[in-house]
Amino acid sequence: MTGKSYGAWSGWGLAVRGLCALLTAVTAPADAAALRILPVRIEMVAERQFCAFSIANDDAAATTVQIRGFGWRKDSAGNDELDPETGPMVNPSIVSIAGGESRLIRCSLPAKAGSREESYRLVIDELPTSAAEPGTVRTLLRVSIPLFRVQSGASPQLRWSLGKGADGPLLMLANQGDRHIQAVGVNLRLANGSAQAVKLDRGFYLLADGQIMLPVGPLDGSSIAGVDVQTTQGKLAASRAGSER
Repeated sequence: MTGKSYGAWSGWGLAVRGLCALLTAVTAPADAAALRILPVRIEMVAERQFCAFSIANDDAAATTVQIRGFGWRKDSAGNDELDPETGPMVNPSIVSIAGGESRLIRCSLPAKAGSREESYRLVIDELPTSAAEPGTVRTLLRVSIPLFRVQSGASPQLRWSLGKGADGPLLMLANQGDRHIQAVGVNLRLANGSAQAVKLDRGFYLLADGQIMLPVGPLDGSSIAGVDVQTTQGKLAASRAGSER
């Protein structure tokens, strides 16, 4: 989970208040911090090494946050794998922000970009600054924003196959391209000409050279004829990569 002349920025400001969470936060007791982070997603072209984002404190009280950079991969179940050794350098890494003020945070990537899109996360943790009032619970905020650096012209390339899980068939979706996708839905085209959506508990990132396994419910795997993935950039058709195993 992670985030100098500056790469292209993508995203909107994030106003988050309270309960410790990744990517999003929900309302918490009145003594929680109120931070705005802009942007909430950073994309950089391969020629850039430096990036930046701002953290604003909309609360009346000062707050202190720690910012760390991580290399970011995912396992086949879609869980984040974070590597502090390969993450961006962040400056400052710990900063106090007075009420109503904001601070600019800078980060530095390796000088040479890889041929495949690089994925990182910037994790912002609120640090405790004082004891909670009697009868209250102090909740500390955690926010994670994605950071990508990619070569011009890079694109995803989706492949699907079928596997067997303990509870039935699994759709194995792989991205063999050199750019990530952010999926919001998956539709299965069936051999009888109909279609069925795979129910997702949440959307997911499928990183370059990554894969994910999704349950397909009661469907017989042999009835699946094609897979379409709905992404934040539109629909992508996946081609079949193998047979059920």
